[in-house]
Amino acid sequence: MSSIPDDQDLGEAGQRAVHRGYGTVPLLPRAAAAPVDKPIRAAGGAATAHNIKFSGAGDAVDATVTTRNGTILYSAQLRLVFWGREWASVSAPVPMTSVIADVQSIVAGPYLLGLQQYAVSRVWVDRIIDLTDEDPPHNPFQGSGVLSQNDAEARIGQLISDGKVPEPDEDTTPAVYVVFLPSSVAGNSLGLPPGIVGDHTRLLQIDPDDFWYSDVPVAWVGNDGDRSDVSATFSHELVEALTDPYGDGWQVEPTSRFNWHEIADVCQSTYLLNGVVVSSYWSRADNACIVPDRSFTRYEVEWIWRPDHIEWLGGTDQDGDAWQLPRQAVMDRIRGGDVFYVEGGSSGEKTLVGIYYLDPAHPYLATYPDGFADDNLLALPQHPPT
Repeated sequence: MSSIPDDQDLGEAGQRAVHRGYGTVPLLPRAAAAPVDKPIRAAGGAATAHNIKFSGAGDAVDATVTTRNGTILYSAQLRLVFWGREWASVSAPVPMTSVIADVQSIVAGPYLLGLQQYAVSRVWVDRIIDLTDEDPPHNPFQGSGVLSQNDAEARIGQLISDGKVPEPDEDTTPAVYVVFLPSSVAGNSLGLPPGIVGDHTRLLQIDPDDFWYSDVPVAWVGNDGDRSDVSATFSHELVEALTDPYGDGWQVEPTSRFNWHEIADVCQSTYLLNGVVVSSYWSRADNACIVPDRSFTRYEVEWIWRPDHIEWLGGTDQDGDAWQLPRQAVMDRIRGGDVFYVEGGSSGEKTLVGIYYLDPAHPYLATYPDGFADDNLLALPQHPPT
């Protein structure tokens, strides 16, 4: 919280009337692109995340990211605001519970790990704010001009003024308010700014007791009735609100004080991460649009090729696709965290394939001895690779 500078002009409800910018999500087709680089994936929640890189339509292939040494949210607490009676309806196109689950998955999973290069380290959901007993206006973004305060920001300001949520100077960790809008109000589609499905900006909140002000990050997420579009828009706004909450943090050149050009704006590919569609964002470390992932692949071994010792293995992966790999490739993937196993045809027991050593220079593949003969690598049928 800061004292109000002499050169700032304040409008209604304490909103800054000059130098106000936005980070927007344009209304564009979203399609999950095949990654151009999907390295060996690591297993389990404690595994190292790998950055899936994208080069689809609308994804930058080279970009320069800079900061004006402004504000970055090193840690942040999210306050999710569901505004509109539609969210309380059992027939809501996108249930509120689904959105909350998707947000929790995004925040708790590996998605934000790529922001560590921008000094963002910790984010969590602080609370859910239920405004389902009221509706926003049919056109909540039509004010007196582009610098006017929209209704989503005004509603957050009112919550703070009414004492429904802590004042900014009472928060030990910055709070980011995310307003999830309904798809319709009283049967009419909600009016959104042309060509925009999401936005984040700064709300100037005045404390009248001592005439100080605080900048509060506020984002809104549009709702077209498609759950995947809601989660993609939310993830887009989230990474930008964390890395550039006030328009003076991390931006992609050419930067702007008004129409903020941020790290998700130069990436259009989306990715299904732990069952949730998320937007990719620019990584200066990878020089590519990325989504961090720490998932792994399970491979069932169904045959081997062993002219002298095991040279090739093959079978079916977790997606039902046939695979065949030479011994060294299997070892490399096991070291990276992927899982290979044999299932006994009679016993139904499953045993993991591991790397064992005759000596430090001679590794070999074998199944862990579990007392069942039919889930052993050497019990599998043999045929050469095709």
